[in-house]
Amino acid sequence: MARTDIELANDFVHRWLAVRKERRGRLGKQIPLAAVQAAAISHPDLAMRRICLFLLDHYASDASSETFRRALRDPVASVRESALHGLACERCRHEDICVTHVVTDLIEIMTSDPNAEVRHKTVAALARFMGRDGRAGRAIVRAAHHDPDPAIRDVAQAVADSGRPHVRRRKAALRNIRRTKVHA
Repeated sequence: MARTDIELANDFVHRWLAVRKERRGRLGKQIPLAAVQAAAISHPDLAMRRICLFLLDHYASDASSETFRRALRDPVASVRESALHGLACERCRHEDICVTHVVTDLIEIMTSDPNAEVRHKTVAALARFMGRDGRAGRAIVRAAHHDPDPAIRDVAQAVADSGRPHVRRRKAALRNIRRTKVHA
C-alpha cells in the first residue's frame, strides 16, 4: 500500500525531531522534498505545517518558494508567519532570491493580511529589500500612513525615516506608543 505525503512527512518530521540534537540535523539531507512540501500546505495539524515550513526553509528553501507562497494563504497566522520567513529570508538560501517576486508577495501580505503580527513581520521583511526594489520603501511609507494598527504605523514610520531595515518588535512598538501618549 502506497504511503501518502502526509504519512511520509509525519514519519520524517518525527525522526528528525528525535535525532536532531544527536546528529545535528544530518537527517535534513535526506528530506523527502515533495512529501514535506505537500504537508506544509495541507497537513491537518498546524504544528506539522509549521515544522514542515521550518524544514523547507533550512534544508530546501531554494526549491520551496512556491510552497512558501501557497502557505501565505493558510488560515492560521503562525503558519503564514513561517511561510513569510521562508519566502523572504536570504540566510538559508544558496541561490539568489528573486527580489521582484518576493517584494510583490510581501506587498500583497502587507495590504491584505488580517493579522497585525503578520503585517508587522512583513514590514521587517520589506525593509530588507528597500535598497533593491523601490516598491518596498513605498509600501512601508503607505503602511506608516494607512495601516489600521498603530504599532505597525509607528514601526513603518521609523523605518521610512531612518532607511534602516531594523524593526523593533511589535510589543516594543506598542509600549513606545503608550509612552508617547502619556508624555503628550
